Order: sequence, then structure tokens, then C-alpha cells
Amino acid sequence: MASKVRVGSAQQELPFGVRLRRGKWKLSPDLRRMLLASGVLLLGLIFYVWQHIQVVRFGYQVERLRAERVTLVQEGKTLNVELGRLRSLMRVEDLARRELGMVNPIPGQVILLKDPREGG
Repeated sequence: MASKVRVGSAQQELPFGVRLRRGKWKLSPDLRRMLLASGVLLLGLIFYVWQHIQVVRFGYQVERLRAERVTLVQEGKTLNVELGRLRSLMRVEDLARRELGMVNPIPGQVILLKDPREGG
């Protein structure tokens, strides 16, 4: 009789929907459905939060790349202006005179040759 009391008292101490059957735990069908529904709901919630975090992260990345693009476009414009200034013929002539000591040629110093491709 003592064993029946222990089994009965063990069943009373178990949580709702859980039964002890031949030494194994067995969940009632209602508890299984509730756990399954809770699991599906939890997975859906985790997926929603993960998706929201990804959207926010990509938003920050897009804004950082836009700012970088604006900086690079401005730098490209600055470099084009500098390139134009460096290629200026007046600047090249001034450098040739100042740094290399070049002067304008005197008459007779320049001889023009015909281009053989022109058929001459």
C-alpha cells in the first residue's frame, strides 16, 4: 500500500499536464499543443526581432556609404580642378622659364619638317 501512496503523491506533485507512466514522463496532448504553439510563437518573435535589427543595421550602413560617396565625389571634383590647373599651358611655360631656364627660340633656330605620312 505504501507504493500506491508514493505513486499517487508523485502524481500530485507533478506539474499540470504531466503524468508518470511506468517510470517515464508523459505530456498530455493539451500541454503538447500549448508548448508547440508557444515554441512557434517564440520562433516567430525571434525572427521578427532579428529582421528588425538587420534593417536598422543596413540603414546605418547605407547612411555611412552615402556620406562616404559625397566625400569621394567632392574629392574627385577637387582633383579635377587641380589637374586642370597643373596642365595649364601658362603654368607649364612659367615652370619651363623659371626652373629649367628655357627661353623663346630665336628666328632660324626652329626647323619645320614635313610629315612623311602626309605624302610629302
